[in-house]
Amino acid sequence: MSVSLAAQRAAHTRWCRRRRKLIAMGQWQPFVDAEPVRERIRAINKAGMPTRVLAEKLNLSPTALEHVMWKRHGVASQQVRRETADAVMSYWPSLDDLPGHCLVDSTGTRRRVNALYALGWTRRALSARSGVAERSLSRALLKPRVTADFARTICAVYDELWKRSPYPTEVAETVARQTRRKAKEEGLVGPLAWDDDTIDDPAALPQTDAAEPVASEGGNVAARWLMGESVVLDGESRKEVVAHFYEWTELSTEEIAAKVGMNPDAVDQMWNRIKKRARMEGRPVPRRRVYAYRDKDLTKNEMGAAA
Repeated sequence: MSVSLAAQRAAHTRWCRRRRKLIAMGQWQPFVDAEPVRERIRAINKAGMPTRVLAEKLNLSPTALEHVMWKRHGVASQQVRRETADAVMSYWPSLDDLPGHCLVDSTGTRRRVNALYALGWTRRALSARSGVAERSLSRALLKPRVTADFARTICAVYDELWKRSPYPTEVAETVARQTRRKAKEEGLVGPLAWDDDTIDDPAALPQTDAAEPVASEGGNVAARWLMGESVVLDGESRKEVVAHFYEWTELSTEEIAAKVGMNPDAVDQMWNRIKKRARMEGRPVPRRRVYAYRDKDLTKNEMGAAA
């Protein structure tokens, strides 16, 4: 949006008034040392943002930073305007600020993929999710830098999947178990070992004492999951959870499917298989014990019958 002439004049008047006041107080310093600004720009360049794009982000003229970065007549600039220095020193680009073709450090991208791998998500599943060919995904993770677009794609997939189990909807249970075992052998850690603020920092270390969201040996995993503990359900535990929801809650099939991360048809089939298996083994067949009349108000007699 263009600034009106009156607004420009008012801003200039305020600047002149401040300048005169600072001169009178002996504090007028329109220029500052350029070297810290130069180092900051180099760091931003290393993070993936070119100087030209940085000037655009800070609403500076295209040549505003050139005299800071490049020598003229063989001599580098020793000073820079205070306003320019303040703008540069107070800015650091986020991943969303970078043009898609810019190259960024691949550390955070690699850690996100490996964390999902530790949960049982295979490279093939992640490839399907991200729309990146599996071979291209594997190759990119071996490079020291990746494009900003690629990093953003992996971030989006990670944000969607880091709390989700990969099976049974997208990865077979046995394959997920093998993937987790291989990841553990390679020393890979899951999402809870990384903080969102440091996962992209090459110098950061994982918090390996954090509880990993994986199915634990021993104990009742289904009960722990229902109590809110950060564990991933294996096949048998998932069946226990589904049976519990069907028997003791008024949740619909769709609501149960959303809670356990499954397709509603798959949940319905699982429930039918649970009942069929109970009949074959001569055990009491699980049944709905809690009924909810969602389409109308219950009468007193109906409430008693439901109870």
